[in-house]
Amino acid sequence: MMTLITGCSSKCEAVCSEANACGITERSTDVDCPEFCNDVEEFNSRAVAAGQQSCDAQFQAHLDCWESNSSQMCSTEFKGCEESGTAWTECMAAHCAAVAEDENATDPNCFGADPALYPF
Repeated sequence: MMTLITGCSSKCEAVCSEANACGITERSTDVDCPEFCNDVEEFNSRAVAAGQQSCDAQFQAHLDCWESNSSQMCSTEFKGCEESGTAWTECMAAHCAAVAEDENATDPNCFGADPALYPF
């Protein structure tokens, strides 16, 4: 299990680092990749623990899309990974909707998080 988590982080961190290498006019967000990738894993763990579906498959598909299209990472015109990004954020939104319905539940990623600020 630990190998799987480490492997996912490595792919995430590699894609994130490529996004960080883009100029400020191409990507307005420069993130701490290990922190971002860890946060994604922790969010998914909290969602699953709360009885929601895992969003890992959608996230991995989004990472795969960017790995396959790494030459487009800094292009503001490229829209080829929007579908996988939307699938991932919609999956996360399902957990956040459930959190919003439970007055005793909280999740730090569900309040004030703007998917437009994700690095890729």
